[in-house]
Amino acid sequence: MNDNIKTYDIVILTYRPKDLIFKSLSIIKKQTIKPQRIIIANTEEAGFYENITDKKAFDELLNELKVKLIHIKKEEFDHGKTRNYAALLGNSKFILFMTDDAVPYDENMCENLLGGFDEYSDRDSKVAVCYARQVPNANASIKEKAIREFNYPDYDIIKEKSKHETLGIKNYFCSNVCAMYDREIFESLGKFEEDIILNEDTFYVYFAINKGYKIVYKSNAKVYHSHNLSYKEQFSRNFDIGVSQQQKQEIFNSIKSEKEGGKLLKYTIIKLLKGFHFIALIDFIIDCAFRYFGYKTGRKFNTLTIEKCIKYSNNKLYFIKRK
Repeated sequence: MNDNIKTYDIVILTYRPKDLIFKSLSIIKKQTIKPQRIIIANTEEAGFYENITDKKAFDELLNELKVKLIHIKKEEFDHGKTRNYAALLGNSKFILFMTDDAVPYDENMCENLLGGFDEYSDRDSKVAVCYARQVPNANASIKEKAIREFNYPDYDIIKEKSKHETLGIKNYFCSNVCAMYDREIFESLGKFEEDIILNEDTFYVYFAINKGYKIVYKSNAKVYHSHNLSYKEQFSRNFDIGVSQQQKQEIFNSIKSEKEGGKLLKYTIIKLLKGFHFIALIDFIIDCAFRYFGYKTGRKFNTLTIEKCIKYSNNKLYFIKRK
């Protein structure tokens, strides 16, 4: 890759960020290929410093990195629209979207993502997106570690139109927790869809693949990222996934999530049994039940009252706006 096309901007979405963002920016500062600019799109200005332990040191780092900080009102947040707006503030060849709880694994993360565009593009098909492997945090539960291992293996995956049958819904999976986009392709395809509950990355990938582009899962580009969610939180998260899939039936009616969910269930159960993690296994089975019922409830959200949708959703504001 020539020096003149190595440029990239980083867009980080934040909402009451914790000290993880300080750690993330500290490692971004050390990347082997430096970003041209860093843009933080924060929701709710009043809460920006709320969970930051050392505000002075954090501000000094923001100034050193010349971070462009923008604040938006909570009621104006939208997964697609907010990212699209922040992306307009840069003009580099590539855009790296991240979330405030993703921490680069090492100093080579951005270089490895950039390398995927050269490595897998060819005369017939260019790479539109390279996304990173998510490594569980040290405090991740046993089940969460197994799930991350299933979803983020230690080998690269090339996703393209010809893989529809073999990869199924996984052919269209991508995560904006840490994903780099070719700006020219991103803009030519109309950027992210707006006014959606979530899954802006999946919708974009589906459209890009059907336009003949490739998506690359780059396993040597890694970030620390995991969650230890409660059963109720899993229900709400998967309710929103169900809602988003119901709203895009033209995509998801032909690629069922349940099949991939079954593979995850089998893989994790075997993993936990082999490790004699019987309590974690029971926890996982209950967790899956909440995920499944949340998802199935979300797929039927049109039959629910708006009050129930607000109650069940993790993105309550999405439904409040529609009340």
